[in-house]
Amino acid sequence: MSFTPLLPFDSFTDREWVEHTNTIEKIIEFCQNIGLIPISPTNPCAKQRNNWYVGAYARSRDGTFFSKSKLELRQVIDLLFYWSQCNDSHEHLRRHCKFASESTIVDWKNFMRDICATYLLLHPPTIGGVGHIVEIDESSWTKRKYNVGRVVNN
Repeated sequence: MSFTPLLPFDSFTDREWVEHTNTIEKIIEFCQNIGLIPISPTNPCAKQRNNWYVGAYARSRDGTFFSKSKLELRQVIDLLFYWSQCNDSHEHLRRHCKFASESTIVDWKNFMRDICATYLLLHPPTIGGVGHIVEIDESSWTKRKYNVGRVVNN
């Protein structure tokens, strides 16, 4: 299997996304390229299939990002993409990812938010730097009560 360099997620167009994920094999290769599933399976396939990840309708596998998920790999990957693009309204996700349950959408969006929060807590970003003064106006972080107070362009 050859690996090709990937563009950052946020620069993908819908057309590029479809090109990278239009078959289960491409989805698996994509997931391997970005480290969501290992190149070699950690456990043998119970059904003795040649391609361990494609077996059993490409459902998630233990030891991967997708462990314990009942969704198909395509659904999870599409949800990740649309969420990363801020195109994650429930209506859009139901239509494009074929979700039937609102609670599934809410659970997965919360899961992704928790992953990002954990990452940012472990790797806090640096604001400013040597020779840079950063001033943060608290009115940018709070809401005006009763529409009273200064209007700040964020």
